[in-house]
Amino acid sequence: MNINSQLAGSANSSAENNPRQFASFYTGLSLNFLEQMTDEEYLDQISKIEIYCEILLGFLRYTRVRNYEDENSYKEILNRNLKFKNNDDHLRLRSCIDLIEDTQLAINEVYENGLSEYNDNNYGERYLKLYGVLNAVYQQKQATMELIELFKTPPKKITNKELNSLKIIDLRNKVGAHTSNHLSENEKVDAFRLTRTTVTKWADNLTIVSSYDELEEFDLVPLMREFTIKIELILDNICNKGLKSLFPNNSELKDWMVFRLEYVRDKKTAEQ
Repeated sequence: MNINSQLAGSANSSAENNPRQFASFYTGLSLNFLEQMTDEEYLDQISKIEIYCEILLGFLRYTRVRNYEDENSYKEILNRNLKFKNNDDHLRLRSCIDLIEDTQLAINEVYENGLSEYNDNNYGERYLKLYGVLNAVYQQKQATMELIELFKTPPKKITNKELNSLKIIDLRNKVGAHTSNHLSENEKVDAFRLTRTTVTKWADNLTIVSSYDELEEFDLVPLMREFTIKIELILDNICNKGLKSLFPNNSELKDWMVFRLEYVRDKKTAEQ
C-alpha cells in the first residue's frame, strides 16, 4: 500500500489535494522518496496525535453526501450524516483538526529539541518556546473538548476537569496566562515570577515564585507527555466511536482509517 495512492492529506495544507506534495511538506522528505514509502513507513514519521487527526479528517472527507441540490443542502446532508447538530458543525470539526495538528507541531518541537536548539544561552528563544508550547497545550485541550462535544463522547465535564487538573495546565495558567493575577481555588489572588536560571534547555527544574514567597518546581517534558497521553486516549475514543457509527459497512475508505487506528494503538508516544 503506497502512501501516494492512499494518503488522505492534512486538514490545513494548501496541498491537501496532492497527497505526495502534502506529505513532502509535512515530513520534510523528498517526493521521490515518498513515492517508495509504505503507509507504515510514512506513519512512523509522524506522531500519534497527527495520525488521529488523519482519521478525523477521513470522517469529514469520506462521509457520503448524495442527492444534494445546492451548497446549503450539501452542508445539511453532510452534517446530518456526520450526526452533528448544526449545518456548520463540519467547519468546527475542520477547525479542531487544524488546531490540534498545528499545536502538535509546536509540542513535537519541544519534545525533539527542548527550549533551545541552536544556542543554549539564548534565553529569548527559551522563553519564546516555553510560552508558545504552554499555550499550544492549552489550545489543543480546547480543541479536544470541542471534538468531545461534536461527537458526543461522554463524560465531557469529567474529562474537562481531569485535563484542567493536570500540572501542565496549572503551569500554563501560572506562567503563560494569569501570571500577574492568578486566582487560586481558595479565591486568593496571587502573582508569580519565573526564575530565569531554571529556564534551561529541557526545563527539568523550572521554578516559579509566588507573591507569597512560595516555590513550585516543574519538570516540563514529563508534564507535557502526561498531557499528550491523555489527549491520545480521548482522540482514540472519538475515532473508535466515529468509525463504528459513521462507517458501519466495510469499504476501502474505511479500511484506510481502520489501518491507521490499529497502527496508532501500537505506536509509542514520543519520548525525549
